[in-house]
Amino acid sequence: MYLAVFVTVFLLVILYLYIQNNLHKVTSYKVFIPNLHPSVKDKKILFISDTHFREKNSHAFIDQILNKIEKIEPDLILFGGDIIHVISADQVIEQTKDFFSQLKMIAPTYVVYGNHDLGSERLKELTATLKRVGVTLLDNEATWISFDKSGAGFWLMGLNEYMSSVSIKQDVLSKIKMPKESKNEPKILLAHYPHFFEKYLMDEEKRPNLVLSGHTHGGQVILPIIGGLFAPGQGKNPYYDFGLFTSDKHPDSRLIISRGLGNSTFPFRINNRPEIIMIEFE
Repeated sequence: MYLAVFVTVFLLVILYLYIQNNLHKVTSYKVFIPNLHPSVKDKKILFISDTHFREKNSHAFIDQILNKIEKIEPDLILFGGDIIHVISADQVIEQTKDFFSQLKMIAPTYVVYGNHDLGSERLKELTATLKRVGVTLLDNEATWISFDKSGAGFWLMGLNEYMSSVSIKQDVLSKIKMPKESKNEPKILLAHYPHFFEKYLMDEEKRPNLVLSGHTHGGQVILPIIGGLFAPGQGKNPYYDFGLFTSDKHPDSRLIISRGLGNSTFPFRINNRPEIIMIEFE
């Protein structure tokens, strides 16, 4: 009898871990952005992050994500960094090519790098792969996103962040060049590290209305009431773990943190399924 109970509990734990690590969820947000043209408010922005491709990724898991994204029919796809985890194997480059080429066929796709990407010895090869499949890498750049001939849209900024420089530098958006008349125009920032949220808002000329980040993996383990258990750069019980945050100093600016799609060093997610984020404007 004890053996049967043990086996049952063991199988339930395995099933739970499989669900937590392989069955993603879609989280929807409605966000208000000042000065956004009415024609843009019916557009769907899809945000994903932290795939952490490595040599032995499940093709079924990746296909499941792509199928879900295709069914959502987004107008724009944004990626928040950490495409790869370990890039010693050629399979990782192939996974990157296949994944992003299919994303690009669904909707225009924009990417920033995370710490694992920037720390790769094959970063140039990764960059060339993205360019080859038609994905736009925002390397301390801003571009105007519009959806029709009227030109109505918003500024999309992408930050190339090396952890040490972002930690020290106050004006983290200084390398992003934008016209002066953009001050009162709507802005979205792709930036990998959520715990620098308030630093991203310091430049009044470029202050984003919405920041999209990843990196935390939702705290990896999410505990009731407490939230995420650990996040790199923040340590135990991180404040910026996942979900929607509003700036105390600038209440018209918000941050959305993705739980990510893959795992980093710790191989399991607990109470923390992989996440696709869908954003609509109010």
